[in-house]
Amino acid sequence: MVAARTRLEIATENLANVSTGGFRPVTARGFLTSLGVAIESRREPAIPHISNSVDPIAQMIDVLAAERSFESAQKTVAAIDQTRQKSAEAARIS
Repeated sequence: MVAARTRLEIATENLANVSTGGFRPVTARGFLTSLGVAIESRREPAIPHISNSVDPIAQMIDVLAAERSFESAQKTVAAIDQTRQKSAEAARIS
């Protein structure tokens, strides 16, 4: 969920600055560590003779994908909680 939220924040920042001259978009890269998913973000280098290198369609697609990832993770956590609750109730009855 943290990775999806970070991805969403980066994409919305890029999308909000699509018409800002000289804005350099941020890109994110996710990778697995022993502690879970980590996100590495970096600002793209400036491209000479181009005032803005943000692709609004790609950023909007990334926003939608990040929202869906977050929703999927949220549903997974809810399912785990529901299963844990059922297990606790079954243990209490036994």
